Amino acid sequence: MYYATKRNNTKTRLIGVAGVVFAISGAGYAIANGFGLIENKAPIETEVVIIEELDKVEDEPPPPPPVDVDLPPPPPQVILPDFVFDTPPPQENAIREVVAVPKPQPPAAAKPAPPPRPTLTKRPAVGRRFKEPEYPAASRRAGEEGETRVSVCVDTDGRMSNVKIVKSSGFERLDDQAIKALTNNRLDPAIGSDGKPIAMCDPYPYEFTYVWTLKKG
Repeated sequence: MYYATKRNNTKTRLIGVAGVVFAISGAGYAIANGFGLIENKAPIETEVVIIEELDKVEDEPPPPPPVDVDLPPPPPQVILPDFVFDTPPPQENAIREVVAVPKPQPPAAAKPAPPPRPTLTKRPAVGRRFKEPEYPAASRRAGEEGETRVSVCVDTDGRMSNVKIVKSSGFERLDDQAIKALTNNRLDPAIGSDGKPIAMCDPYPYEFTYVWTLKKG
């Protein structure tokens, strides 16, 4: 019996020793494999991110309340009516009237200023060289009388020309006879301030009145 017990104890011890050896072997294998994983594992890349902390912005104070200002009333709104114009559509091939544009004309030359009025010391007058107009016979028989006012040019020799009627005598025969008789007739010429004869004509002609009077008896 002792032998059996001893045998069982020996067997038990062998089993325990074997279990311990197995456990130690497994632990060693595990440690060895762990170290191998640690040694063979690639390094892990890391990234450092810097986070800036923003300054805290203090809230601005609220704006002051608006000030009430009395504004003038707005002007009255004027509504304009809509105007519709009937405009015919343009014609592409319409014939347009061509208006000739006159060529610009050169400015007209200014008229020269008239010469100054002559200074007279003596006007023309009837002298010995003046011939009285002949009274028309028909006017004598008809008793025609009157005054014919004429405008004439008088040269420095006193000769009259360019006779024009300024005021009629009322009888055509007397007026026509005055123009005929005074043309190329002579007066004493006008005398200027220097004592010399001067001509009188446009624009300052000499005017005088010839009186037609029938002699009585």
